[in-house]
Amino acid sequence: MQTETLDVIRNFGNINQNLVFRKGNVLRTIADAKNVLAQATLDDEFPQEFGIYDVNEFIGAFNLVEDGEVSYHNDHMGISNGKSSINYFYSDIEMLTNPPEKDLVVPNPEVTFTLTQEILNQLRKASSALGHKSVVIGNSDKDGLVTLSIIDPKNSTSNTYTIEVDGTFDEIHANAPRLSINIDNLKLLPGDYTVEVSTKLISKFTNVSKQLEYWVALEKN
Repeated sequence: MQTETLDVIRNFGNINQNLVFRKGNVLRTIADAKNVLAQATLDDEFPQEFGIYDVNEFIGAFNLVEDGEVSYHNDHMGISNGKSSINYFYSDIEMLTNPPEKDLVVPNPEVTFTLTQEILNQLRKASSALGHKSVVIGNSDKDGLVTLSIIDPKNSTSNTYTIEVDGTFDEIHANAPRLSINIDNLKLLPGDYTVEVSTKLISKFTNVSKQLEYWVALEKN
């Protein structure tokens, strides 16, 4: 199993600690709260369907066998390097969180922008410093830019951090909801993303260099 696949599995474990693997090379997960869905197309191919109950436990077990080769069996996965081996038994898929097999659709996204890893790190630092969780997406007064602000939506006089990013913000109706994402839901694998946001309270983050996508629900106002 390649390092990139393990990185995705570890990252998806931050969204949901159990995973259902389908036959093929597409891995999906969904948060228990149904507010984050993620999908990755991997270089590794899975020959059968199986489930893992605890991603952290699985990663720990996998790391016990350095440079291990994987073999798939009816009820377990074998990991061996010729000197040491481990049999890791699958979990009952019926007991796990089973993500939908269809992609979510972002209907007519009014906002698109580029979110680099550097910008996301800045937003996380600001969130930690100010103690606010909401990332509010707004329209800059400069062409070709979108604003991302860390605010407390319940306190209009709270300290606010704002940064501008490349993007477009179409005109939206006056009664449209505030476009706000809880930063704790941005459990993205490191990298740069193109982002689509809809006033239907759904957003999509697409990695610019990997076949990796996240759908994140916006906060309700």
